[in-house]
Amino acid sequence: YVAVVQGLPKFDKSSKKQTEYVEFEMKPLQAMEDVDEEALKEFGPLGSSALRLTFYLTEKSAYRLKEFLLNDLQIEEQASLRPMIDETPGQQCIIHVKHTASDDGKGVYANISSTAPIEG
Repeated sequence: YVAVVQGLPKFDKSSKKQTEYVEFEMKPLQAMEDVDEEALKEFGPLGSSALRLTFYLTEKSAYRLKEFLLNDLQIEEQASLRPMIDETPGQQCIIHVKHTASDDGKGVYANISSTAPIEG
């Protein structure tokens, strides 16, 4: 899907390990040609819901956030991540959505499995 970053992300800590993270709200705008029609029906009308994209803020995983900002959203590199994050609202990229069954087997969750830049 082509998706847009909705507003500024949320900064918080995980409940279990108290690991800091940043969470972006991604709103799908357009289905790509490889999207399964059945999956699209399950997901509902595009733009009716948003998906969360979370990056943990640890030394070992900060590169993922930087890669998302620089490569996928094509934001210009700056001295630190914070000013780059502040530029994310309204930026677009491709999101790959994976549907996962809930632990109780009664529901299906749509999760972002990866991101990519919009070519062109």
